[in-house]
Amino acid sequence: MNGKRKVTTENLIRLAGLFAILAGILYIGIQIFHPEDNLSSVNTNLWVIVASLTIAMSIFSLIGILGIYITQAEETGWLGLVGFVTFSLFWLVSMSFSFTEAFVLPLLTNDAPNFVNGILGIFGGTKSEVELGIFPTLAPFAGGLYMLGGILLGIATLRAGVFPRILGVLLAFSAVVTLAAAIIPHPFDRILAIPMGIAFIWLGSILFSGHERSNGK
Repeated sequence: MNGKRKVTTENLIRLAGLFAILAGILYIGIQIFHPEDNLSSVNTNLWVIVASLTIAMSIFSLIGILGIYITQAEETGWLGLVGFVTFSLFWLVSMSFSFTEAFVLPLLTNDAPNFVNGILGIFGGTKSEVELGIFPTLAPFAGGLYMLGGILLGIATLRAGVFPRILGVLLAFSAVVTLAAAIIPHPFDRILAIPMGIAFIWLGSILFSGHERSNGK
């Protein structure tokens, strides 16, 4: 028994921090390497790889956010809980889009190209020629979850003082700045994801190091 490592809360929190770091790195990297949103790109290996990495990023984000919330759950109260749940729901919805992009759209480029173009056009603001089901409604709903969840969790983190308060500001700002997507044309709006990626990496690094208590600094 002495040679076995014990699974402790501290170790789990540090692991969550590692996942948050990975999520942040992927979030930034995906914006850089994401192929163009057109029919020809969907059949490429790069498209499938990026979409698959986006699924992994969503999973890592969920684990990382859980660690961030648990670390300050008592201090953040109901505001933190609502922010955590709302933000987590975004990543779950995001995962459904990424799964569709990775494993469904490549199979439909020949038989249903208009459907594929319609899905791709959701984020580019292009009107679809065919019925897309729940996806056109789900996309803005997910955007609302991202913004609201990020703002609430950011404010709760700022007020709690467990992490450096600047990180609460950064988290909330990273969510609010997505409003600029209304004036920045796609795909240049992908740059708006970078602040959130930095926030994840920073928060995750603190969790992984075990130095999350900041005394309000």
